[in-house]
Amino acid sequence: MQKPPPRTTRPTRARIMMSPMTGIQDFLGSYISGNFQNEESFSTCAPDTENTTGDFREIQKQKNDKEPQFMCCSENPDLSYSSFNHQCTSGAQDCRIRPEDVYWVPRKQKGEFQEAVCTTCFKEMRNKDGWIQEKNINEKIEEIFKCQKCSGFWHQCCSFFYGEPEDFVCRNCAPEAYKLVLDEPGSSRDSNFIEERINGFLKSSLEIDQEFQKISVRTYYSEDDFVKTGDLAPPSWESKFIAEYGTVIKFASRAIHVFQRQDNVDQIVFSLFASEYRNPGKSWMVIDCLDSIKMFQPASLRTQIYQELVLIYFDLARKIGLSDSFLWADPPVQGDDYIFPVKPANQPSPTPTMLENWYLRVMEKGKSDGIIKEFRSFTEEKEFKKFKKPTDIPIFQTSLWSPLMIAHDVGGKPQKLWRAMSVEWKSHGSDNWFIEFNKVAKDEQLERMCQERFHEILLKKEEMQYHCWENNWQFGTPRRARYASVGLINLM
Repeated sequence: MQKPPPRTTRPTRARIMMSPMTGIQDFLGSYISGNFQNEESFSTCAPDTENTTGDFREIQKQKNDKEPQFMCCSENPDLSYSSFNHQCTSGAQDCRIRPEDVYWVPRKQKGEFQEAVCTTCFKEMRNKDGWIQEKNINEKIEEIFKCQKCSGFWHQCCSFFYGEPEDFVCRNCAPEAYKLVLDEPGSSRDSNFIEERINGFLKSSLEIDQEFQKISVRTYYSEDDFVKTGDLAPPSWESKFIAEYGTVIKFASRAIHVFQRQDNVDQIVFSLFASEYRNPGKSWMVIDCLDSIKMFQPASLRTQIYQELVLIYFDLARKIGLSDSFLWADPPVQGDDYIFPVKPANQPSPTPTMLENWYLRVMEKGKSDGIIKEFRSFTEEKEFKKFKKPTDIPIFQTSLWSPLMIAHDVGGKPQKLWRAMSVEWKSHGSDNWFIEFNKVAKDEQLERMCQERFHEILLKKEEMQYHCWENNWQFGTPRRARYASVGLINLM
């Protein structure tokens, strides 16, 4: 099955299934730990104790003796998992199959690529033979675990247990088996650098009546990544880009994950994935993507903290010898998961204008703090540098301009590409920036941190996101977000 993004795998097929429980005892009548059991029924009234005597209190006592005892909480949460946007494979880049939407798939599909077409696009199709209707729902239901020692019941996301149901021993019976927070101290110099700075910023920003809740940072790094120049260059200009960059463009990958201690659990609140390019004479970095969860406390400082994290990374970058950065405000399609699946209901995706303004505030503060020397929009940079040909525009992984140049390189005529690209100058003139850092003496200790700290899941956005999808680690409520966060901690 092809891994997202874009999500081209086939969404879960709709079927008749048990609705989420409206009463715990009803749900557990035949369903424990995700398996049907031939154990004693938890029905509220067994046939041999029907109310034939009229003694209601005795019946109620017998009923209460039969009901399962939940050890985790007194809530009756919705145990169904949310679905998420899937990409319509009709060819329209921004077309989505949204949760609860009906969509269409071929009756028979072969291979890794799975077709799925939204209703709107399906109506435009000529040949509709052999297609069947499905619905974008998530069939998985949160499991109920029974402790093998005390026989108490736990909701899966309250349990912080990630193994097989038959092996479950709860936190009350085996507290030493559960790790809900990150180890002290951080795992590397760069994580310590970010952690000390952001905790200092948080402490200095709190009001007198606001509680300090510690922030922890973990980073991963690998310098062995590369992309073929030919994969980024427009075909008619490929040889010229290879002459400029070489046959491959090498870069290092860095991931920064930020947690906050909340109710004795380290809750992930922010992640950033970046690429760092070290070329003779000029080195730069690019924020490939970042995402946050609207659960930082206090909420009044949330935006400031997330923006400060970007600036701390900029400061770190210049102290390890990187001189410039490129930044693109590229919000996801509404409803898409950027990194964290299923956000809180009160956290919509930002509009392009909102995200542009967010980054502008970051860069303006970075300039006033002395980290950034200058930043210019593409329109300003194009005029400043006098761009005259495609090779004047930097290309790199996740670059805005590489796919646009490839798309406009029609007919393989080099002289026409620059003119064809003129339509993009205006539409993308203000949503991407060229950033120049103020020079600073290299920090030798920090520079030595550029050592391999590879992680097959947490270093790559696509792998981390796919792992969350695969395990139904969702972030829509505090209960589920903390379960997902501890799942990530257990990978570290």
